[in-house]
Amino acid sequence: MASATATKEPPAAPASSSTLQKAKVNLSYLALGSAASVAPSSLATRSFLTTTRYVLRYAIRRLIRYAKYAAVGAVAALIGGSVLGTLGSGVAFFAAPGLLGGMGIGVLTAVGKFGWRHRGNWFRGGYFEGMRQRAAEGHDGAADEHSDAGSVERAANAENNRRKEDVWMRA
Repeated sequence: MASATATKEPPAAPASSSTLQKAKVNLSYLALGSAASVAPSSLATRSFLTTTRYVLRYAIRRLIRYAKYAAVGAVAALIGGSVLGTLGSGVAFFAAPGLLGGMGIGVLTAVGKFGWRHRGNWFRGGYFEGMRQRAAEGHDGAADEHSDAGSVERAANAENNRRKEDVWMRA
């Protein structure tokens, strides 16, 4: 009767199969992470395997990234060293601007950058934002144009009156 009331435990397995079972559980946890069907019982083992998993994923992604860069560089070198590269360099010699052309391009680039930095909001929508806002509010565009024209005319008249009043501007 003692055998009927005793709890049933699995037979003791040899140490090698226990080690094999732990290795399988650890590898599945390393490969699948928290999606693995069985996780290691030790918190330290789980933490170590999770960290190792993330480090391996990071290293593999970096290797793939650098392999892509190497492939693009190889293709660029292939094109540059082929007949297309030879012809392209000859054409570029004739198409390249001279000294004055290069200076003109540089000056235009500098003026463009300066204007974009100092008047960029006007170009990027600062001027048109007011128009959009008035249109969204339901204002009539023709009435806006008429009022804008009137304000310009009033400003010109005020400037003329100011000049007339200035004694030193009369000649």
